[in-house]
Amino acid sequence: MIHATEAEQPSPAGSAPGTGKARRFALSPATRSGMGIFLPVFGLLSILITLWILATPLMAYPDEPSHTIKAAAVARGQFFPGPGESYGHGVHVQVPSYIANVQSQMCFPFQVTKPAGCAPAIPLDDNDLTIGVTSAGLYNPFYYWLVGLPSLFMSGAPAIFAMRIVSGLLSAAFYAAGFTALSRLRHPKWPLVAATIGTTPMVLFLASGINPNSLEIAASMAAFCGLVSVLENSRHLDRARPDILTVGIAAAALANTRNVSLLWLLCGAIVACLFFRRADIAAIFRNRVVLAVTALTTVGIVLGVAWNFLMFRAPASAGEAPAGISNVQGEVRPYNAFLTMMDKSFDFAGQYIGVAGWLDAPVPQAVHMFWNMLLFGLILTVLLVRPYRLQAAFWVAVALLAVVPAVVQAALINTAGFIWQGRYSLPLFTIAIISAGLAMRFRPFGRSPQSRTIARILLLAGCIAQTYAFVNVLRRYVVGLQETANWQTMFTVPGWQPPLTWEVLTLAFAAAVLLCASKLFGYLFPGHALLPKGPWLRRKRSGKRPAAATAAN
Repeated sequence: MIHATEAEQPSPAGSAPGTGKARRFALSPATRSGMGIFLPVFGLLSILITLWILATPLMAYPDEPSHTIKAAAVARGQFFPGPGESYGHGVHVQVPSYIANVQSQMCFPFQVTKPAGCAPAIPLDDNDLTIGVTSAGLYNPFYYWLVGLPSLFMSGAPAIFAMRIVSGLLSAAFYAAGFTALSRLRHPKWPLVAATIGTTPMVLFLASGINPNSLEIAASMAAFCGLVSVLENSRHLDRARPDILTVGIAAAALANTRNVSLLWLLCGAIVACLFFRRADIAAIFRNRVVLAVTALTTVGIVLGVAWNFLMFRAPASAGEAPAGISNVQGEVRPYNAFLTMMDKSFDFAGQYIGVAGWLDAPVPQAVHMFWNMLLFGLILTVLLVRPYRLQAAFWVAVALLAVVPAVVQAALINTAGFIWQGRYSLPLFTIAIISAGLAMRFRPFGRSPQSRTIARILLLAGCIAQTYAFVNVLRRYVVGLQETANWQTMFTVPGWQPPLTWEVLTLAFAAAVLLCASKLFGYLFPGHALLPKGPWLRRKRSGKRPAAATAAN
């Protein structure tokens, strides 16, 4: 997903014409180099996420009806719940009728054998304002205002797809910023490989719907990677100015996403700092740019915290958890909830890899097996790292992944019940996976033919796994998941078709994933291609004819 760029050197004095004003606004070499990585990564991720958006039926994303209604309401200026509104089962807002009635699309969730074709068409002209009910009524409006903008000038299904795309592009931008920050490390290859492994099918799926959960994951990743880059360049912060800005924007975004998001920021900061010395940490706060960005970020964080405190005084905006999420009956002691969560730590691992839809569209077991192999491979390699202090931050990240969700769930047990899902922990999962690469970053990266062969096999297998996950989730909605194989039915009698048809989306997704793998391989092994050209094609391009053809003449 990344291609190599050479560091650009400033031109000698007088070698190029230009006024002082033009030079003043010229991008620095570090910024130009970063843009050469950010833009391709952002473009490729945007394509993958958009294909997931088109492949996922409307309202097939967790809690999407409530978040869609909230986004349309906030875009129309309804930031605060008004007095006299209903709260027991959601906040009442004024939105267009086609938005208020999106719940009618929910005819197939939790019924894995039922295709998505049962959902009625969303009318384009049903724009009269009416009452919509959302359980997200008390959430911070920052994310929703941006995502809801398309509903002001579009209508029907196109408007909702456009809202999804805005949400997906926000996530893609933060993920790309995280990859770009890692590329600025002195030894970036292992961290970038780890970040790629952390981009599981679940991460791409979660970026496809209207829900701040994906922005939370992406911003956590960007803030963590940006902070690592800033700390590594603490003696030469002019090289890391784009990363300073990344940390500031991502931190402010996290503070204004969900109540618990600042906790992920704190965990990421702890893990990042453990990779460096106290002198490196102290050095960054003697830089004017860092101090200025920190001051601006603090304003954003204070606004987010103020919103949370304000909403704590409001009545609960939802009476019960969605179907499929267990609510406890009666009082449960927090320590029992904590121990239960710790006992289920590994049960959430499958959701880190891929359980799409409303937890009713799992990716195939083969995909889980492949990603589990990669994850165990990372852990085993970390165990080989010496000195042991380089492992410390990784193991702290793993401990936080297990303990922090358990603490949060224990605190909520008597008000919300057992509500935790694996996707809630994905910010910590992403930080832990990238930490494995950071722990390994000083180990030599193999350049031998054998290393290239292994990398080719793993990257091509990853392309197959991503595509297999994508098409299997499509199968769940096109024909439903049956006890018997029904792949042929997707071709003969599809019960639902996404925009452009599932066949076109699958081919486009496979091509996009292969392009990502090719870019990454070219970055890891400069001068080598993921798919080497065959002897016949090399001869043709060099103007030489095969020996057999010459002899025949």
